[in-house]
Amino acid sequence: MTKQLSIREMVDEKVAKLRSVDNLSPQEIAQESIELSSLLASVNVEIVDRRMNYAEKFRDLLIEHGTAPKAKIYAEASPEHRAVLEAEAYSKSLIEIIRTTKRATALAESELKESKY
Repeated sequence: MTKQLSIREMVDEKVAKLRSVDNLSPQEIAQESIELSSLLASVNVEIVDRRMNYAEKFRDLLIEHGTAPKAKIYAEASPEHRAVLEAEAYSKSLIEIIRTTKRATALAESELKESKY
């Protein structure tokens, strides 16, 4: 039985593979970009879930502490807030990696066209 990888583990695996981009063909880079785009969609769904958890935490703290500023201070120190920040950081990183893989693929295609002449 194979272990189901978390989204984070799948992203980390792709990032590690792309560190050796010189060893990948343009087709492999493009395939990685497609897979990363799919993972980005999953990360964005995770962000929604984590934001909802954070909102519930904030609501509970607002009831407990009575004022929004005080509740916000406590909420921002919570694991729920950290989870949101972490997922958002992964989303931003994925967007940049996808952009980079698209540029690398375009560059490789351009070089291939030039080498034919």
